[in-house]
Amino acid sequence: MIKPGVTSKLLVSALRILTVAPYVSKCIHWNNLWLRLILLELIRLIFCWYISLSDEAVFQLLAPASALRQPYEYLEAIQTFAVAFTNPSSVINGSISSPLAENVVGRIDVTTTFVGQELNTEYLFGLFVEGASENSTQLIGSPSSYTTQSLVVEPPIVAVSLVNNLIYPTINSSFPLQIDLFIAFDDDMKIISYDAILRRWSEFFTYVVPLLAPQIAKELNSTTTNTTELITMKTAIDVCGMSTEYCTGDNQVYDSNDACMEFMSQIAFGNPWEGGMDNDMVKYRPEVHCPHIGPTGGDMCIARDYVQLTEDMPFNSTLLSYNASYNALDLKNVPDRNQNELVAIETEIVYMTTVAFYSVSCVLYMLLLYVMAKVIEISFGRFSLSYRSMSITNQRNSVTYVMDILLTGGALLFQLISSPVLNNRYTFAASGMLKLAALIISGLYIFELTYRITMRWPLMSHHFCTIFAIVLLLSVLSYTRHPALMGVGEIWLFQATTEQSVFVGLLMYRLDCSPKMTRDILYFAAVQSFIFKLGFAAYLLGFWAQHLVQFHSSSDDVALSVLLVILTVLLMSTQVYGAKAVWGLAKKIDRDMNNCVPPSPAESSKSRSTLRFKKFYHPPVSRFFVVYFEAFPLLEPGVFH
Repeated sequence: MIKPGVTSKLLVSALRILTVAPYVSKCIHWNNLWLRLILLELIRLIFCWYISLSDEAVFQLLAPASALRQPYEYLEAIQTFAVAFTNPSSVINGSISSPLAENVVGRIDVTTTFVGQELNTEYLFGLFVEGASENSTQLIGSPSSYTTQSLVVEPPIVAVSLVNNLIYPTINSSFPLQIDLFIAFDDDMKIISYDAILRRWSEFFTYVVPLLAPQIAKELNSTTTNTTELITMKTAIDVCGMSTEYCTGDNQVYDSNDACMEFMSQIAFGNPWEGGMDNDMVKYRPEVHCPHIGPTGGDMCIARDYVQLTEDMPFNSTLLSYNASYNALDLKNVPDRNQNELVAIETEIVYMTTVAFYSVSCVLYMLLLYVMAKVIEISFGRFSLSYRSMSITNQRNSVTYVMDILLTGGALLFQLISSPVLNNRYTFAASGMLKLAALIISGLYIFELTYRITMRWPLMSHHFCTIFAIVLLLSVLSYTRHPALMGVGEIWLFQATTEQSVFVGLLMYRLDCSPKMTRDILYFAAVQSFIFKLGFAAYLLGFWAQHLVQFHSSSDDVALSVLLVILTVLLMSTQVYGAKAVWGLAKKIDRDMNNCVPPSPAESSKSRSTLRFKKFYHPPVSRFFVVYFEAFPLLEPGVFH
């Protein structure tokens, strides 16, 4: 999961950016001071609310909503159940929340079927509590640890086989018992149905009882060596002791302890598969369980028909995974052949390249990009005189600059959260954050290709190469399952998410901001972009050589390496060209500043922030998130002389 505090610290840093808000406001013609203050306050409140969320809540906000649970959630639910099973007393006394649903129906092959959370908790967990007692030997030990031997997850059904280590404190020994379970979970990840089989229970019982017999004989002060007699005597004493202690008043089932012992001595000791006929649940609910140890057996400890037990399906939810999502009403009037087709639809495995897969999140993201562009257009048109004077081509370029700043910044934030994958620390959350960053960048570039009226070939090549690289890496990752590919994607994306300074400089240039500051930012952006591109390209190739060359045994992996090198060279060419272009723009502004003529005193008195050039240039149109100094005096006469 996300490392605690990482998200909050990053967002606090982002919040500090708002300290430049007064300068940002001067880069746009705000006609209303109160409107400006209200907008900035709203932004601050949104950041503060976002920071107040826990890291888990932040991840849930970022994760796509879905009624279907992910397989890893079922793995966690099984782990929760297994841990609770090894600590049954905590479940019985309520210190650990029961993993069972209120209306759970469960069946244990050596006992019987149990309905409801309370009864299932008593038998599934309470049955093993007594084994932990150190002063009395029990026939059933207490689970102390477990090992998952096999596991299959097909939501909402899980098939799992657990090898539990049962301890017997009085003989200082432990023995393994394998339990196979078919489990159905409800929407809250609680167990709603389960079918448990104690594998090799007869062998377990036959093996363990002779080892317990000497200690039981010692506790009963008995000299017999007959195992059956010892176990029968032990069971009678335990049952009658509970009856005398707990079954009193209206719950009394025997006239006296002697009457109980006499009755118990007359009935045959149950077979290993008749566990439901001999129970010690009385202490939990005497009014329910006292009849079970009485002469009648109540409705629990009675003989049962084999055929009925085998054919009966008592569960609330079917344990057939492929049609667990369909109920009888869904399938009403649907022919059998088409029901099989529904099964095929339900069990389809979706890959990155599945054509018929409809990604709701991607569709909504593209819609969000459109809405964002329109909001920026309206805001610029309302508050920026420079924007209104631009051509439609430059206006759209300016809008994309703002989107680039905001969205690449968000993608960079998600990348930083997922960066532990570079050190082989893979988590579900980190993988999700990395894929989300890839979606943000690829969707942004696709939108930019369609939104801009014109685009030069270097930028177009850069966008196509980046999109193709993201598609390639995600597709190969889904097929090869090489986790190191996540690290490759992490490094590759840094080349697209560290260009904010370039966009800021271009936006300032388009909005006629301070020439000196625009020039300085563009110089910085050119150098920073060039260094970062070269550094991440070298890091990418080194990472690939260290972690993925080992998989070059197949032609697919070799082909991927070749494509990686080609794409890296192409991207580097476009990025070096871009850095050179940004540097050239900064030099152009520098030349124009050296050729400028200061305004006359009369002009200066009208607007001290106005600057005239010999070759006056009015740049095209772009960005929104920058400092515009038109609202206060910045340049004094003679500053460039």
